[in-house]
Order: sequence, then C-alpha cells, then structure tokens
Amino acid sequence: MSGAAAGTPPDLSQAIIDAIQASEPEWDQFVEDNREAPGGLPLAVKYVPARFATTYRNHPNQGLFIGRGNFTWGCGVYVTGVQEPLSTAIYGRVGVVSRFDPTGWKVFDARDPDNEALYLEWLHTRPTYREAVVTVHSNHWLHEFRNRFREAFEIDVVLFHPDEKDAGGWYTNRGHTWMAVSDWESPGKLSSEDYSPRFVDVSLTILVEEEFMPDTPALTRTPQFRLSNRPPTPLSPVVVRNAYQTQTFVRVQS
Repeated sequence: MSGAAAGTPPDLSQAIIDAIQASEPEWDQFVEDNREAPGGLPLAVKYVPARFATTYRNHPNQGLFIGRGNFTWGCGVYVTGVQEPLSTAIYGRVGVVSRFDPTGWKVFDARDPDNEALYLEWLHTRPTYREAVVTVHSNHWLHEFRNRFREAFEIDVVLFHPDEKDAGGWYTNRGHTWMAVSDWESPGKLSSEDYSPRFVDVSLTILVEEEFMPDTPALTRTPQFRLSNRPPTPLSPVVVRNAYQTQTFVRVQS
C-alpha cells in the first residue's frame, strides 16, 4: 500500500485491502473467460474514432492511449474483455483488439456494492472532500480522488458496470464489465506516459457501421444511422478471436 493512504483510518484501510484480495476470484474467472486460447493471454477490446483506423492497421503501432479525461475511474486505459466485444462500440467505430498479461495485477471489483461503499467511505475521509461537494471545483476533485484511491492502494485494474449505454440498449448492457487499467510511473504513482505498455499486439479487428452521439444529459448515446432499425446481429467472441489471429476484419452492420 502506498504512503498516499496515510490519512485513511486503519480499519478502513484494512477493509479496502481485504476487498482487493476478495476480488481475486472474480478477476481470475474474468481472465479465464477472455483468453485468446486455453493457456494463452486474455484479449481486450477498445473502440476508437474512425480517424485512428489507419494507425491500428499498421504493425507495430504505439498501442493503446492512456486516457486523461474525466473518466469513470480516473486516468487509465478503458477496455472490455473479448467476450463482450460490442459493449463500448458507442465510443467509436473502430474496434481494436490486444493481448495483455494480468500476472500479479491487483484488482478492485467496483461491481460489488459493498466495495463501492468502501470507496465512498474512503472519499469522506479526504481532507479536500469539502472542495468536492460545496465548491465550483467538484468536477476536478471527484475525478482526482479516483486516481488517488487507485494510487493509495496500488490498484492495477478496476472492474465496473457501464455507466453509459446506447439509447436502445442494443450494444451496451448494464450487466457488462468494463475495466479501467492503471499504468505506473513508480509504485503508487500513475504513469504520465501517453501510451500503455500493458497492452501488446494491438490490431484493428472490428468495424462498426453505426455512429453514436451523446445525448443530453450524456447518460445515453443515440445511434445516427439505424439503417435496419433493429439490434445488430450478436457478435460472437469466437469470430472476433479468429479475425484477430488471422489479421482480418469483422464488420457489424447498423
């Protein structure tokens, strides 16, 4: 545990450490479910705007970008497992697939309401919590706290349920699992680099015909084409794995 957790009451620190340890079985199962092949590395899926398509057709490339915006669990690489290959298609038409090695990763399963409650309890112990709730700086602090929480407990990956979806619920299911993956500059310090070395062999694999625009408020995203006016044909993870291995593309119609 990082020294950044020094202001956390000991009982709460221990409860969070216990929650991280208790998250391991779910993480192990997630990894197994998303392996490229038995005994192989797991596969992750990320969607990017179409303007980056050429980048990921070229090999090698720089890999996956570390997001710095006000994302759900702070800065990091946001991906899904290959078993839910369309879940984040609301964010871009180009689905890139990559391998990752989860050996030794510490996971915080925020899908568990009890774990989420521990984070909220930790939040209330922060000296700057007042800044986050009664000043104009809420947007900054509420996201910054999530970075600090991950740093304090050296969390490599947070598992969480989607907090946005397409308006019809055709692509994203609230029961899906999304991941926020940390890269480290040093123990307890998130990386300031642009690209993550944790994801390798990144390749353009899925092309989605649909385009989405955020609604107001941005809790959902509305498809712009809806050419068939029905859900897309379910995309088999087996098909995605095969396309990735053979360096071909899977096309998903609107």
